[in-house]
Amino acid sequence: MAFKIRNIFRRRKPQVTVQEQPRAPRGDVPKPVEPGRKITPEEVRDLGNLIRKRYELDVEIWGLRHVRPRDRPIVEDKMRRSDAILEKIRRTVDTWDRADVFESSGDWNKLQDIKMRIKEDGKRHWALNPPWLDKEPDELSP
Repeated sequence: MAFKIRNIFRRRKPQVTVQEQPRAPRGDVPKPVEPGRKITPEEVRDLGNLIRKRYELDVEIWGLRHVRPRDRPIVEDKMRRSDAILEKIRRTVDTWDRADVFESSGDWNKLQDIKMRIKEDGKRHWALNPPWLDKEPDELSP
C-alpha cells in the first residue's frame, strides 16, 4: 500500500458493528402470581382502570386524526402509550388465567368476561395503523 501524505491527517472512521439486541416487550410486564397468593378485588379494579385509560386514549387519538404532520409526534406518543396499555392488559389477563388465584368466583367470572372481550378482533394497534391513514366515508365514493 502506497503511503500518501494527505492520509496523515484524515481520521479513520471507527468500524461499528450492529448487534441485534433482544427487544424488550412493549408495555409493563406483570409479575406472575406466586403460589398461595390471591388476586385481590383492588387488582381487578386496577385492571378495569387500565381498560378505561386505553379507551380514553383511543378516543383522544381518533379525535386527533386530522392533525398536521408537524403535530403528529404528539399523537404518536399517545399511540405508543395506548398500544403499551393494551399489551399490559393482555399480559395481565394471561397471567391471571387460573381460577385458584382469585379470592372470589365473581372476580374470576369478571376476568373471563374481560378476557373474552380482549381476545376478540377489532383492537387497533395504532403503531401499525395510524388514524391519519383512514379514508373518510365521503372520500371513498367515486
